[in-house]
Amino acid sequence: MVFSGCGVSEYYSSLTSSSASQLHTLVKDTHRQTLPYTSTATDVWDALIDLDGDGSKVDLIYRGIKMSNSLQGDTDGWNREHLWPKSYGVGYSGSDFTDVHHLRPADWGVNAARGNKQFSACWDSNECTIPANYEAATDTSSDSERWMPPVAVRGDIARAMFYMAVRYDGDDDPDLKDLVLSDCPSKDGAKLGYLSELLRWHEADPVDSAEIARNSKVCEDYQGNRNPFVDHPEYVSGIFGAANDQSEYNCGGGSATLSPTPSPVDPIDPTPTPIPHVEGACNGLEPGDVIPIAVNTNNPDSVIFLPLVDLPQFSSIYITDNAWTGLNFYRNEGIKVFTVPEGGMLQGETFGWEVGKWSTHWASESGSFSLSTQGDSVLAYCFGADANGEVNAWTNVKFLGGLSTASDGWAGREEPGNDYDYGSTHSAVPASLEDFAAPALPKKKNYGFLLNTESCKKSPSCTREEVLSQFMDLSNWEGSDLDGYDTSVVDSVFLLTDGGQGGGGGGGDEDMMNFIIIGMAVLFGLVLSCVFCLLCRKKEPTPQSRFDMTKNNHRNNMRNSRTTAGSKGLQHEKLKVAVGKGLKGAKMKSNLELV
Repeated sequence: MVFSGCGVSEYYSSLTSSSASQLHTLVKDTHRQTLPYTSTATDVWDALIDLDGDGSKVDLIYRGIKMSNSLQGDTDGWNREHLWPKSYGVGYSGSDFTDVHHLRPADWGVNAARGNKQFSACWDSNECTIPANYEAATDTSSDSERWMPPVAVRGDIARAMFYMAVRYDGDDDPDLKDLVLSDCPSKDGAKLGYLSELLRWHEADPVDSAEIARNSKVCEDYQGNRNPFVDHPEYVSGIFGAANDQSEYNCGGGSATLSPTPSPVDPIDPTPTPIPHVEGACNGLEPGDVIPIAVNTNNPDSVIFLPLVDLPQFSSIYITDNAWTGLNFYRNEGIKVFTVPEGGMLQGETFGWEVGKWSTHWASESGSFSLSTQGDSVLAYCFGADANGEVNAWTNVKFLGGLSTASDGWAGREEPGNDYDYGSTHSAVPASLEDFAAPALPKKKNYGFLLNTESCKKSPSCTREEVLSQFMDLSNWEGSDLDGYDTSVVDSVFLLTDGGQGGGGGGGDEDMMNFIIIGMAVLFGLVLSCVFCLLCRKKEPTPQSRFDMTKNNHRNNMRNSRTTAGSKGLQHEKLKVAVGKGLKGAKMKSNLELV
């Protein structure tokens, strides 16, 4: 036991009422530890394995089955589900991001299918999918905006949402928003739906012994606070109102009739029908598989991409600076298409586009791809193919990764017919990317992504999920309005490299941040170079350790020497890097595998 005072009677002994304000003060003041999301110390992974597992396996909240602990972070395994979606008010740097009262293990694919959908039954039975995903439990359902979890966990989820709405009210903390449950969901107001449904789930699925035990363990071993609505279910009606039997939501004068709650059906074959490899199609690529890691809008324009999975040969990856509207792209900008060469490409094998360079494998699809120095968006996408090998164009577009450098970020989520002013610098963020693969960066002309390897669970190795988590963290991006980022390293194989310091050089600092730049070196202008020169002469430390990934001209050797770890986790040989310390450098070898 780490924290005392977690017994139920002792924990609530200071309350004089069960009002929302008193409960908020209690759960906030007793939230004595904020877990790191990913760390070599005890982190969210460790907590979920303990809280929702049996020692060797964890319970997957939307599938209703168990899965091996060892598959954490695997695309074929499980990841950490934020029951309250990040796009509805949960940040990346506050205690809400790692609050295990609302985090659960979830199957990677099913979690991606849930995305940021509201908790509710379907609204239209004609558009309802049962189960919610081919791997989800049979008593689940979903439509384009709503998600119905398994009946056995609906009450648990409802009480976790009640906790979040009371625990987080902003409190003048810039890292925290006032989270609200509502029948009128809104991202701008951090309002998650649907309150009426959650109240019904709370009554229909009462607290059980497993939920009580989890609540106690969260308090005693990880955070120091409890969920009051698990210990005192009667508090719910006093704060959120009572459940009703009506099957309609009323919001803004409109109403919606809910579809019947799905009943369990015969189990389906968990293996989907294989889709043949089709030239020009996605061929198994998923959101987050190809991310932009550098963008230069100073002439010449350029974009560099990092694949986090192997790219099948002859697959077509499209990039555009056209605005996405939710239905299609505005055609006022350009689209380029990259054809993966014969033999495919390895994860970590960067590729890019630049004006006047890399014409091989690139073609112009339409318009003029020209990035604005006043801010722009870049999206990578592909088209899926059906079982007959037909590529289904806009009916099956799949976004892979993106970023925005517009002054006010993304213009909104994809909502066809809204009044957002889409144009050369404003795009909607695709719903499939917004939570994990499409950062909105402050307006700068040039950007490069950096990775803090020490925060990875198995440092210096990082999982795909860990890379994507840092990809969305704006503190891991470096922007400049001066010179751009070196793109000469494109078309090489790179490692995600450990940030340890090498020997020699001009006066290192033990507290230097161990960041790396993936796939390129940061090249600053003459003025900054002069500043670094002066710092070196005075033997003062540079403000940040910088890594220059040197070009590797042995791509075939890298392929031949590669080893396989299971169905993924492919590893690479070591690659030399130059560690920047002032203007002097120390050579070292380091290895970080994307696992």
